[in-house]
Amino acid sequence: MNKSRPVFTALFAALTATLLVAATGSAPSSAQNSSTAYFGQTVTLAELSGEIGRYQWPSGPPVRVSRPFNPPSSPWGSGHRGVDLDIPTGSEVYSMQAGTVFFVGTIAGTPAISIKHSALIRTTYTPVKSDLTVGSPVSAGQKIGILQAGHPGLHFGAKIDDRHYINPLLLILGPVRLLPTS
Repeated sequence: MNKSRPVFTALFAALTATLLVAATGSAPSSAQNSSTAYFGQTVTLAELSGEIGRYQWPSGPPVRVSRPFNPPSSPWGSGHRGVDLDIPTGSEVYSMQAGTVFFVGTIAGTPAISIKHSALIRTTYTPVKSDLTVGSPVSAGQKIGILQAGHPGLHFGAKIDDRHYINPLLLILGPVRLLPTS
């Protein structure tokens, strides 16, 4: 297998001029007039300009993406509302950016932690066991927990406005700019 394929997959997943988000409510006001072929809403990069490309990998160094983001076509539809990273059980998981612990507990029997990074962005990590408590401040790169068994690697997701799922790789990689070959 070509070793550059996982990196290409991650870059391709982040290569968009807009973010398609799985919406369970209305989109931000500037996206109200956007139309998409499915239930997603379009959010421009300008709306997220202060967030894009400023986050760190939750795994420490970059790792292989084992399952990419795939927004559902409806709020209850099938899809993948985050990205899976190929890291082993027992690995430390780090906060992608400074913020405040929003949730620690279990979701459908799976340990999880969510960090509110700004008024706009919240990230969630599963299956991660954490000793932190709700309301605790965290810094960028701070250990937030340990990856548990029960899932193939680390699942991490991101939401804007606590309703719209976005591809979390965009927070790390930022917009991709293709350059000419000559």
